[in-house]
Amino acid sequence: MLMFSLGPVQTFIAQARKTRDLWLGSYLLSKLMEAAMEGIDDKAFVFPTKRIIFDSETGRDDIPDIPNKYIALFQTRSDAEAAVDRSRKQITDRTTDPITGRWEEIQTDVWKAIFEGKQVVTANTTAIWERQVNPDTLFEFFWVIVEGDQADYSKWLAETEKAFDARKRLRNFQVRDEQGEKSTISGEREALRGTGTDRTDLITFWKKLAADAKLSARDISHEGDERLDAIDVVKRFATKSDLIPKRPFPSTSLVATATFVEQLLTATIDPDTLQKWRDTTNRKEMVEQAEDAIWAIPYLGGMVTKPGVTEREWLLQRDGDLYFPETFVPRRLEKDYGITNASDAARIATNGGTALRELLRATDATGKITRPMPYYAMIQMDGDKMGTVLSDVEDEAEHKNISQALSTFSRTSVPKFVEERYPGRLIYAGGDDVFALAPLARDVNKEERLKDETISTVLELVDKLRQEYHSIVEKPVSTLKRKQAVTTSAGIAIAHHFTPLSYVRRVAKTSEELAKDHYGRNALVVTVIRRSGEQTRVGCHWQYDSIQDTYGQPIPLFSRFYELFKDDILSPKCVHILLEEADTLVGLEEKAQQSEIRRVLQRQFDKDKASELKSEDELALLAVHLVDLAEVMDSDQRDAEGKKRRMAVELHSDERRYGLIEVLGWLLVMAFLTRKDQE
Repeated sequence: MLMFSLGPVQTFIAQARKTRDLWLGSYLLSKLMEAAMEGIDDKAFVFPTKRIIFDSETGRDDIPDIPNKYIALFQTRSDAEAAVDRSRKQITDRTTDPITGRWEEIQTDVWKAIFEGKQVVTANTTAIWERQVNPDTLFEFFWVIVEGDQADYSKWLAETEKAFDARKRLRNFQVRDEQGEKSTISGEREALRGTGTDRTDLITFWKKLAADAKLSARDISHEGDERLDAIDVVKRFATKSDLIPKRPFPSTSLVATATFVEQLLTATIDPDTLQKWRDTTNRKEMVEQAEDAIWAIPYLGGMVTKPGVTEREWLLQRDGDLYFPETFVPRRLEKDYGITNASDAARIATNGGTALRELLRATDATGKITRPMPYYAMIQMDGDKMGTVLSDVEDEAEHKNISQALSTFSRTSVPKFVEERYPGRLIYAGGDDVFALAPLARDVNKEERLKDETISTVLELVDKLRQEYHSIVEKPVSTLKRKQAVTTSAGIAIAHHFTPLSYVRRVAKTSEELAKDHYGRNALVVTVIRRSGEQTRVGCHWQYDSIQDTYGQPIPLFSRFYELFKDDILSPKCVHILLEEADTLVGLEEKAQQSEIRRVLQRQFDKDKASELKSEDELALLAVHLVDLAEVMDSDQRDAEGKKRRMAVELHSDERRYGLIEVLGWLLVMAFLTRKDQE
């Protein structure tokens, strides 16, 4: 049994300044693992199966879906060793006979497209590039080969996993000579440069390179703000290689505004108002010219293929930041769009700002469209205890079936929910791991919300993914104990579209880790990074067995409050009032807590909309559900005598908080999703 993996994964993906850096980092690793398995799966059982999704209808092959580890079975040790050698060569080999490594092909294509023949390039540029793209120092390969007996497959697999974990603890150590100014993205490797070594020289180098290579301001800063190393350049411009699909990827601004655009595509708006905004933003620097630009967010791309919507396809060629007034100032237009002519920038700033204000007034007048939201969500989801799930597989057949179930989840279910039923975009989906971007919430009317296929918020989206994961992956698992271990944890970072991407990535990853470690797995943690710098972090298990009423479970309960806030039935002020009373509330008996929460809800309730409640006593029932949920959250924090331990009453405490504080924090996040309580 051969277990083989490629790294480093996290740093390769996480070192990113643009969303497409994240996607291309993930895609490159998938393509390299695809190369590693070429020819091997023809001779041995290998999983995961080698495939990068290709959708013939949309022409998409842009979902990285191959994990960074494979397992293969061979008849002899020599066959397994030959497979290791082949896998490494198919990634790294720098010759053309008999194999050219996939990495060599891609990085060479990028070099030719960006640097070859450019006057600014010197011998120093070439030397730094060659040193940094050297696969022998860039990549880490971990592999073990363990002989065993298929009659005792479970033991064989466990021994291989144990040997593999031991090998990974023996980290590879490469001495790197990285002197001088470091990359503004990685911060680790020397930035590519010409002959000069100080920052001024590097800024000049990157300004000239952007001009010589005819790179747009959206590709890279024209002011020398981005000074990249070789790996950053390969990730940023990998689509220059024929091996990488030239697919558009949305900016954080476009993701944040996706639900506003969704409404614009079908809204009844004065044609002159819409045309005026179209004309003021119809410059080549501001319009995505690629033919498939509409598929940056697949859900929206699918909308414009329908009759009656096609004529507004041009909306999908505009970036999301054009829906924010602060974009229409000369300095922003020059920096972000490369409009360097001062008079042009001033004119566009004036006309564009006016046209946008008129457009927003028109959408306000519909009474159905919420103004663009400057925040978006980054989702990080990972299966729990996969070692436990696989630890006692009965045989090779069960192992294959579990692997196939994971593939089905990542290749079928995840794209269906993230990109077909919600205007999000996948960065990576492989096995039990999901990494995606999504808008916070959609403007869905009350009738649509009642339909099972409707997903209104990012919270509902991750819950759908959680349910689908459990449903698909637990089926091939043979024992009840291991079926119960088929759970997943998720972290969501909600951030302003201008927040540095690398920071949002760290927060999303930390949130997922907190879901596993702080909340005990099978949990969700959401962290809101407000523009002011303040953070709100909340977490809980997806479900609690002791809660019998489905609507008292966290996601349905919190989603109901979202609806009440969204429809102006209940004012978000109720949450702030209860948080101010929190120090007293946590010391009351449950009945007293329910009574006070009910009183506050009733005072902040619009009595003219009483008919929109599910029942006359719904507010009282919601108060009961909130207290019951808080009590369950507190249950594992009791001492030997069954009394509550002292916990934090401050929402922003890093310590374990009272369940009631946690629940109120969740309601605060729900108010934030409605875009009525952003700051």
